[in-house]
Amino acid sequence: MPRSRRRTGGSEGGGGGGGGTGVSGTYVAPGGGTKSDLLRLSDSLNLPYDAVHAVMNCQGQGVASRSGRRSAAREDEAAAAATADPAMMGVWGDFMNEEMGAPAPAPASAAPAPAASSEPASTSPAAAPSSSAPSSSEEGPREYALPVRPRMRLSNGKKKANDDDDDDVPAPGLLAQTGTLDASVPGRSAPSGSPKPHELWAPTLLLPSVFSKIKISLVATSPTSCHSVAIATNGAAYGWGRNETGQLGLGSASAVVPLPTRLSVGGEESLKFVGAAVGKHHTVLVGENGNAYASGGNVFGQLGINNSGAEKIDKFRKCVVIGQIASNDDEGEEGEGKGVVTIVQATCGENVSALLSSAGHLYTAGASEFGQLGNGETGEHIVTAGKLGFANCAKFVRRSTFVQSDADAAGGLESGKMTGAGVDSSGRVKTGSLLDASRICLSRISAGKNHFVAIEAPAAEGTSHVPRVFSWGSGDYGCLGHGIQADEYTPRLVRAYRGPIFANNHPVDVSAGSNCTLVHTKNGHVYYVGKHKQAGEATMRPALIDALANNGHVVTTCGAGNQTVVCSTKNGVTVSWGHGSHGELGFGADGGKSSSKPKFVNGLDSCLVTSVACGYGHTLFVVRDDDEEDAKALKKVPKVEAEDVSEFVKEVKGRKADAGADEPAKKKFKGKGKK
Repeated sequence: MPRSRRRTGGSEGGGGGGGGTGVSGTYVAPGGGTKSDLLRLSDSLNLPYDAVHAVMNCQGQGVASRSGRRSAAREDEAAAAATADPAMMGVWGDFMNEEMGAPAPAPASAAPAPAASSEPASTSPAAAPSSSAPSSSEEGPREYALPVRPRMRLSNGKKKANDDDDDDVPAPGLLAQTGTLDASVPGRSAPSGSPKPHELWAPTLLLPSVFSKIKISLVATSPTSCHSVAIATNGAAYGWGRNETGQLGLGSASAVVPLPTRLSVGGEESLKFVGAAVGKHHTVLVGENGNAYASGGNVFGQLGINNSGAEKIDKFRKCVVIGQIASNDDEGEEGEGKGVVTIVQATCGENVSALLSSAGHLYTAGASEFGQLGNGETGEHIVTAGKLGFANCAKFVRRSTFVQSDADAAGGLESGKMTGAGVDSSGRVKTGSLLDASRICLSRISAGKNHFVAIEAPAAEGTSHVPRVFSWGSGDYGCLGHGIQADEYTPRLVRAYRGPIFANNHPVDVSAGSNCTLVHTKNGHVYYVGKHKQAGEATMRPALIDALANNGHVVTTCGAGNQTVVCSTKNGVTVSWGHGSHGELGFGADGGKSSSKPKFVNGLDSCLVTSVACGYGHTLFVVRDDDEEDAKALKKVPKVEAEDVSEFVKEVKGRKADAGADEPAKKKFKGKGKK
């Protein structure tokens, strides 16, 4: 078992309660529970009110039928007595404080007078309003902590107002990779029979002679990409991996760029970068100036350069963001009237891209086949006989519509069946716009192969709300978290993250794999939905990764790839599971290529991993190197310098790029057991 490690900053605990309205009304459950309490619990557990009421009042003795040994009158008398029992009054209060974030009711020796109730006495549980129905506090306008900032900080960047509060920004460190450096191999051929220097079967420090002097702040890759980008604390961007469509922006296409190589924008060579994202055939960089730049394949308009005729470009060009005129303000103040849109974050799916602005606004460009643009449609149309086309978008347009299903608005969730009143004539789940849709701001966004997941921005100082989670795009294997395999064409509220259990443990980060999603919470828990393993059933609703939570592991960073999931904890423990034929799980040459359950990555034992990114055939880590204990842990981690792979570097220079690499995505199969 890996040893315990210290970690400065951040509290593991859940913190204080989340404000909200007080608990009032007639006590109807032991411990001082009111009807509104039971309604909220009913909504969280997805159980009828009557069932929750019966369970709470049976006090662990089971729910007997009316025809049993107790008469109805005696049951009611016993329930009433338990409800008003002074010895039990603190029980419900403790539960409300710890799990639901609501103030505890004041202890009393008797039930409160009817006048204190906020509900009419004649209201039955069935007629009571659902706690999940839209209200001014739940779905109405919110106050956000803005501006949204990049996911890294420049070491010599200009000091900004909120830079002292950077607990959510990963610490910089050394760059490590597990998986092959030969990016032309994944998905095309098997690894060599005997390990070669460029095949990294365990986490290995890349060019430590370079990156020990200039630490890495951000790493970017994606479930469908065989190339990567790393950004140093000085704002320098480095790219390596597959470059067959010029996705690294080096001015020409090539089979492979074997080692990290400096990237730049023509005419702005001194520009510093604060963000990056990669798709299957393209790359997006975010500059310190608030602009985005893209290079690579553009068959679907995923570069967002407003030129759908250019199928690929091999140099970085400025992205076209609708509404962006200038972005030179220190704080990146943004608004339609001001004409200022400051881009701070980016993420890329296979053939689609998304940008996040400092105002928390979402912009997308690229493929629309699965609704991943979030504009409410795919634009499917017939091009020629037997060929379908879709309304792809070649420039970044703001998406400001956020919805929830009719069933969620009424307080329930869909059954697994695509029938009934909650489904329209075309078989899609009925949805309606949230009351505050146009004012919703996001703080995190992540793309899988063909889907997106985003987290709402946190509350402004002096206000309180639990950030909501939204998802849209391809719903394969239930990866959107709605409990069904159905595409969503508009960002839709994921109701599973709205229960009381998240009041003091709300989502703070998200990572999307090819067909799965990880949601990381404040207390270091990770919830999983979808499927990334070759065998087994899909997880159709978000589920806690209990192998970590039940053993006291507090996760600080996580990532999902093509068929891999990796999590690292505050105590220097890294685990991974799934399938990695090229060593992307990091178990070593003799450690196996797959695992059905979380398994220790022994090569990173006691190393504090601050960031992780999972690609196709490789996984990237940023490993902290701040003190003597970090240095001691890093001594056992293998290293690779340029001279160690000189033969491989020489060999790949003679390869030719695959001219047919950027092929359109195939139309997915809608039936059961799709791959």
